[in-house]
Amino acid sequence: MVLSSACDSRAVVVHSALPATLTAEVDRPLRAAGVEHVAHGDGHPIEAAEAAAGDARSIAVVGPYRSAHVAEAVEVTAAVGLPLLAPVATWAGVTRDDEPGCDDPARHRGTVLRLIARDTEVARRLAIDVRVAGRRAYVVAGEHRYGRQLDGQLRLAGLPRAERPTEADVLVLCGLAGEPEMERAAALASLPVVAFDSVQGAELGDRAFDVRLVLPTAPVEGVAEADLMAGVCQARRGADMIVAGLNAGAHDPASLLAAMRALGPFDEHGDPVDPAVWLWRADTDWRLTPDRPLARTD
Repeated sequence: MVLSSACDSRAVVVHSALPATLTAEVDRPLRAAGVEHVAHGDGHPIEAAEAAAGDARSIAVVGPYRSAHVAEAVEVTAAVGLPLLAPVATWAGVTRDDEPGCDDPARHRGTVLRLIARDTEVARRLAIDVRVAGRRAYVVAGEHRYGRQLDGQLRLAGLPRAERPTEADVLVLCGLAGEPEMERAAALASLPVVAFDSVQGAELGDRAFDVRLVLPTAPVEGVAEADLMAGVCQARRGADMIVAGLNAGAHDPASLLAAMRALGPFDEHGDPVDPAVWLWRADTDWRLTPDRPLARTD
């Protein structure tokens, strides 16, 4: 899609700070529209943000990849009012300051737009699914920041809980592969497992591998599972939104931010409205196949 005459593509620049695969997905629609794209890669995300903020022609930034880097980069870009699209950042603190795990939230000044469900929303969808099914969950959470954060988000969402494994219908695992909570979960081999991201590769014992992951990723026909999980669709969507916003008449960072916020749509925090959350079935080699979507409401 070539930009309409309402916007001179030569007057604006989009910067990105992403791994190579996602960079290519951002580059294609921007180049096709005649928009200059400065790709910084993912090696030095804060320096990339500083370069974008110092470029008088910058109109948006796509990336960085990791939540922690987004939180740091957006403070640089927000200072000059530059919109930042976060393709795969799920930490609640990227957009929120009022949820479990938001101990040191990003000061984004309303300029960040997240393209994927945050961890709190993923936990909420799982809690709804367990509640609607009339089930109770036994939660195994790691004694680290990630485990405590997810445990808190599940409590906030009202997950129906069992105090003992023998009273539970499902084991909800909030942890990291290689940490002690994986051994605790493996010892409860009689319960099916629903786990959050970052458990891949863990040894969970002999349970006919009744293991599912709850992820902010929906299947897309023709897109390989590895590419889906890497975030190629979100990166491409971010670039498409920039082009659409420019075609709608945006001509500077503020007008582009407003156009993209409406296109999303996004809520007042910069989170997507009704984002995808799916259960994915894992096999013994941690290959994933889609199971089903999780509903937004009871």
